[in-house]
Amino acid sequence: MLVAEDYDDARDIMAMVLQSAGFQVLEARDGVEALEAARSFRPNIIVMDMFMPNMDGLTATRALRDEPTLRRIPVIAQTAQPSVISGSRELFDAVLAKPCSPDLLIRTISELIG
Repeated sequence: MLVAEDYDDARDIMAMVLQSAGFQVLEARDGVEALEAARSFRPNIIVMDMFMPNMDGLTATRALRDEPTLRRIPVIAQTAQPSVISGSRELFDAVLAKPCSPDLLIRTISELIG
């Protein structure tokens, strides 16, 4: 699993929660790192923040969907402003509003990866 989040504390907490639930977690600080990690490691799911430096989550997800080897990886959008992606919801397998409870995040991930 890949977690793309620019805020260190939020990324660290999310990684700890997911690791304690039994998931192996890779971390990225922006969309560029997220794309590089996806290409290198082919995660089974990506939790993508929408507002990040260098490349935002919407742009990174569009790039993922353009690559044949990555386009089927489920992507969960996480954002404090869901209206930002209202015209692009079809890119995402799920959209979670921040702040998101750990239980909801884990349940959503589990539903998407079976």
